Amino acid sequence: MPKCLNLRTFDSEIMKKLLASLVMMCACSMVAHAEEPDSHGARKQVQYEGPEVLKFSLEGRFGWQMFRTAGVTDDDRTGFRGDFFNLRLDARLYKGLSFSWRQRLNITSERNFWNSTDWMVLNYAPNKDWLISAGKQVVAIGGYEYDRPPIDMYNSNSEYWNHIGCYQFGASVAYNFGENDRLTFQFSNSPFRTHIGSNNTYGFSLMWNGRHGIWETIWSLNAFQCTEGRWMNYIALGNKFNFLPKRLWLELDYVNRASSRQTFLFEDCSVIAEMSGKPHSTVRLFAKYTYDVNNTGTDADCYVFDGTEMHGVSGGIEYEPFKKYPEVLRLYGSAGYSWGVNTNPGGAMQDGQIRVNVGAKIYLDVLKGLKWAINKW
Repeated sequence: MPKCLNLRTFDSEIMKKLLASLVMMCACSMVAHAEEPDSHGARKQVQYEGPEVLKFSLEGRFGWQMFRTAGVTDDDRTGFRGDFFNLRLDARLYKGLSFSWRQRLNITSERNFWNSTDWMVLNYAPNKDWLISAGKQVVAIGGYEYDRPPIDMYNSNSEYWNHIGCYQFGASVAYNFGENDRLTFQFSNSPFRTHIGSNNTYGFSLMWNGRHGIWETIWSLNAFQCTEGRWMNYIALGNKFNFLPKRLWLELDYVNRASSRQTFLFEDCSVIAEMSGKPHSTVRLFAKYTYDVNNTGTDADCYVFDGTEMHGVSGGIEYEPFKKYPEVLRLYGSAGYSWGVNTNPGGAMQDGQIRVNVGAKIYLDVLKGLKWAINKW
């Protein structure tokens, strides 16, 4: 995943002005629906058509974690820590024209603001069926593990997920055909660009989102430029089966990777399966299995190295104590174990590795809070 922002590289006054501007924008949105008198002197609602903040939120996650490999504790990754602090802004600019931005504000050694920008995208919807987007976007790759926000993952992810550069600049066009299907075509920077040291590399993606009965899909065909002018091709098949709506579901992903020197099915791939159940509306239990393998004999894949074959199992619990406001606070605990061979010395998963996470995620919808405070006042 992309590295994060170093807040120390920002002047404190600039950050204060930025946050103050956002608060002012939110406050202005409170009067988005003004009133004016009609011919009889009564007040009537006037629909505002100009810029309007639709959502402004903050979320963060912190807790305690442990990494222990082959009986040795990794002291650098064990202990209390904060993992994420995200800011999100969604706004309408004009009829059919909208803007969305999500920024990670984690303090690390990263010195590039844009590497910590998950997305900053301009959207134009001429009607209910078409959506045209440009800016920094999520690369349109299928799979439910890939689709989930990183803040909702607990170090129990596939080796593939831990390395892919999923946020890139590009443009996309989406079309809804029918009520339950959407097809998206995207032209973007290649997610391999940071690994091969070249910004002048690109990718093409075609993604289908569907919903039919208990079956939901996020499928994609992708072609990304990688080393020496070669292309890496993906077939990513994300499937979700809702056995009991909002009570019991299974997410099953398969991602196949091939290139011009590596045209094998099932030789370089990842399989991810996660079963979730909610015995109560405030509790989610989950169990997960991941499998990453690369037996191609080539160096084309710089995410899952040749010679790798890793298994991972994990499970955990999420608890949202405020039933009326479930997103505000989530308590979680998870544990995972991985085994096999990882030929990447910097790989996230290692043989005999135990991972434990306990903590809390906090979410605050600032815009809703301001509206409540103003109405009460």
